[in-house]
Amino acid sequence: MSRYAREISDYQLSDYQQAVRALLKTPFVTASFPDRGTIGRVRQFSETLARDLRDAFGYQLVLRGDTARLLRVKDRLDAAQPARTRTGRPFDRRRYAYLSLITAVLARCGAQTTVKELAALLKADANRIAALGFDEVDYQHRRAFVDAVGWLEERSVIHAADGSSEAWASDPDDQDALYDVDRDALFALWRSRVMLQSVTGVDELLGERVASESDSVLKERAGQAARRAVAERPVAYYAEHPEQVVNHLRGSVIADDLQRLTGLVFERRREGVLLVDTARVSVEAFPREGALANAALLLLVACCDLVVDPDAESGEVELSAATGGRLGREIDQAVPAGTGFDADAAAASPDAPDSVTAARPFLPDTAVHDEFGDILNRYARNFGRDHHEAPMRLLRDALDLLERFRLVRRVEGGIALEPLAGRYRNTVFREEQRE
Repeated sequence: MSRYAREISDYQLSDYQQAVRALLKTPFVTASFPDRGTIGRVRQFSETLARDLRDAFGYQLVLRGDTARLLRVKDRLDAAQPARTRTGRPFDRRRYAYLSLITAVLARCGAQTTVKELAALLKADANRIAALGFDEVDYQHRRAFVDAVGWLEERSVIHAADGSSEAWASDPDDQDALYDVDRDALFALWRSRVMLQSVTGVDELLGERVASESDSVLKERAGQAARRAVAERPVAYYAEHPEQVVNHLRGSVIADDLQRLTGLVFERRREGVLLVDTARVSVEAFPREGALANAALLLLVACCDLVVDPDAESGEVELSAATGGRLGREIDQAVPAGTGFDADAAAASPDAPDSVTAARPFLPDTAVHDEFGDILNRYARNFGRDHHEAPMRLLRDALDLLERFRLVRRVEGGIALEPLAGRYRNTVFREEQRE
């Protein structure tokens, strides 16, 4: 029997699981984000949620007013969950920098502010940072500013009382917008698990700090890491985790625990485990409708067929199960001098091994391109004119989608198939019929 949700009755269990899934998907919840019903469910089960999420994952649930923030433990850097604009574009460095500065600026503002005031305060701070700067005359700067403001608007940290930032972006001289600032949401957004002033490198922002090295505590932490691995990523491969975590992943208890907590289906494979996302916990689903998803799935199945074809051009490649160690060191070494980070100490620290290696089926770029060309010809009606005119862009986007779901990995000269790809090997397709 699961250790979690014990106090939740059967008729309330579905609502409780929905609250858990919402917090795992959107760790920052306000009165209207991600919708108007989520904060009510979180508050209804707040005590049980706080205890279960702490015991299961090592997370801390913080409630303040109509805002809930789940302070998560991240075991590794993950580039697959970027902040995005309202049109779905990932944030670049400028947008991340502006978002951080605007959030800091809002803490100095009152209950209301305007777009012009925010832009002026941002300009004063950004222009003190080499290679950043902010000039409202530059449209690219204005666009990045509006995207950062829009990200805060979407999460109800600020509310437009009059006007809009989009109108200001089109005419910064004559347009303005008035914003109400939600102080509870703002400070919940600022909240951190660690004292940032004392952080000397990226590694100190990751992982759970263990105060005791007793066997029971280490076992508990390994169990939490195992449950985080399954809940946070599309699939948890045994090869990329230490033995203590793998022992929990292979056990039967974790399946009962996570199914009781989330209401999702726990699936076990020879190479690892996953939660089947029947409730759209992830930001996007695979497979799904649309030309891009069709292209990605068709390509994945074709690549799987090539691997089992003895006459096909394929082979194997040794892959490192990336833990983010190298990326973390590169970030530490790129921190500007004179900041609170001890870049010299980070650079001098010994390089820990990033991971173990594992053999994966390899397909060269030529084989992938040929297969994709055949797909576009065979299923021509499934794709629009834009896709046929720019097939390489569609191929790139399809590979991006497959890589986000850990089905393939780009390597030098081609792609490597991850074990989860086998789950879709026998997919049957139906060509669209159009008039």
